[in-house]
Amino acid sequence: ELARYGSGQLANMPQVVVVNKVDAFEFDEYSEEEEIELSRDELKDGLVDTMQHSRLMWMSAKEKEGVEDLMGRMAKFVMSVKQKKADEAALTYQQDS
Repeated sequence: ELARYGSGQLANMPQVVVVNKVDAFEFDEYSEEEEIELSRDELKDGLVDTMQHSRLMWMSAKEKEGVEDLMGRMAKFVMSVKQKKADEAALTYQQDS
């Protein structure tokens, strides 16, 4: 899907798949009459089979589970992108001097 969007460059960007609402997978929240169509393991297997990377995270914003991990991972990624751009700018400056 990402490859078909716009110029397709989005598919080449680093990705993290975040599954939210994992609290909804808790069986005790459902009555015996309700069925969960996919187990968490089945969902994971399906996602891993279609992803071209292994960055899969589980979170529950409601329960605040996994939120800090996601924010930390995103902050680390943003810092690495900024550092890469700074390094490229410094290299360009050195080559131009």
